[in-house]
Amino acid sequence: MLRLLVIEGNTPAGRRRIAESAGATPADSYAAELRAIAPDAIVDICTPADGDGTIPQPLDSYDGVAITGSSLNIYQREIESLRQVDFVREVFARGIPMFGSCWGLQLATVAAGGEVGLNPAGREVAFARKVTLTPAGRNHPMHARRDAVFDAPAIHSDIVTRLPQGSIVTARNAMSEVQAAEIRLGRGVFWGVQYHPEYGLHVQYHPEYGLHDIAAVIRRYGQILVTEGFFADLTELERYSADLSTLAANQQRRDIAWRLGLGDDIMKQSVRLTELSNWIASLVLT
Repeated sequence: MLRLLVIEGNTPAGRRRIAESAGATPADSYAAELRAIAPDAIVDICTPADGDGTIPQPLDSYDGVAITGSSLNIYQREIESLRQVDFVREVFARGIPMFGSCWGLQLATVAAGGEVGLNPAGREVAFARKVTLTPAGRNHPMHARRDAVFDAPAIHSDIVTRLPQGSIVTARNAMSEVQAAEIRLGRGVFWGVQYHPEYGLHVQYHPEYGLHDIAAVIRRYGQILVTEGFFADLTELERYSADLSTLAANQQRRDIAWRLGLGDDIMKQSVRLTELSNWIASLVLT
């Protein structure tokens, strides 16, 4: 039986803010997705940003560690970020396989000696478009059964600017040269993506659709996205978010999917979860 640990990337205030809009904390949502992939797995959650050092079980008892997204910016060197860097270094040192989304990729990068910064191309909002597997990515088990080019849920303004030595870039797009990568440090191996394959499972919505979390993110950012030019005004932003919420609840609304340019890589849970599912499979095989 697999025992997995989810690292929540947010502070208590950040978790509360996200739960108010999305209905669950990132760690709770991530744990739900992992249980959907591996129903027999034991999935625990820890919050190293809080600094209490509490882990439900000894770290060495876990077969894998997954890392959520976060509203923190790692280059600001806040204590909540540095605590997580130290925690991830310890996971690397113990040789426990890791997987991370967005913040998770950035956290592992810095923990292993790389760098993260603000993306000069701006924020990537709602969906990372035309994510393209590199030659190494096409042969990497993290992306098994992925199309060579695909879209994925995403929301971030920071990117990996320098990977640690020996890392492998497995996917990129026009917004970021590192949309997915493998990072090694000592005995540890990390697989990570800049997008959010875990977005989507929510008790109020059909599990085939990963759009509820995206709609919640857009509403949460609100005026920031209007100021940055993604929407003309808050009315347009709400219209877009409402389309996503409607589509999340009703798989028959092909008109909305067509209008938003969403295909199976976004709409089908089995496709959206490709990298996470492959990571779980790799744990079972080891």
